[in-house]
Amino acid sequence: MTDLASLRAQRDELYHFIVRRTRDPAAADDLVQETFARLLTYEKARTVADRAALGYRIALNLVRDHFRSRKRRPTQMLDEEIPCQAPAPEQILMHRQKVEVFGKVLDAMPPLRRDVFIRRRLHGQSTREIADALAMNEAAVEKHVVRALEQLHREMSKAERRAAGGRL
Repeated sequence: MTDLASLRAQRDELYHFIVRRTRDPAAADDLVQETFARLLTYEKARTVADRAALGYRIALNLVRDHFRSRKRRPTQMLDEEIPCQAPAPEQILMHRQKVEVFGKVLDAMPPLRRDVFIRRRLHGQSTREIADALAMNEAAVEKHVVRALEQLHREMSKAERRAAGGRL
């Protein structure tokens, strides 16, 4: 048997050896990997007469370490609902719908109102900067912003009522 074929056979044997002791396939995979890492490191420094025997000894030590570390770590029962920082799928969907409505309302605004609103609320320009850039007075800029906000609130409220009506 070639060296690679013997390593594969040994890997399978070690895996089954470890699974029988841990009853955890995921842990067994990790422990087999660690066994081979240690075995190959050891073989680089010393001559090994029986690779299989050394592999089993290393694996057995790792299994013991595995159970020792589990005893040291306190376990905590998890609630049935694990809190997650990510938003729920329903919240993501609602947010996407609001963004879509927001975009449609912006597109439906008169071009000057939309431009003033975007400059003021999205780009953070001052009323004076907008007035100078568009050759308007500051009161006109304020009126465009107020009307844009009113239109947005009105249309967003309509969309929310339609969505709530569809869910009932």
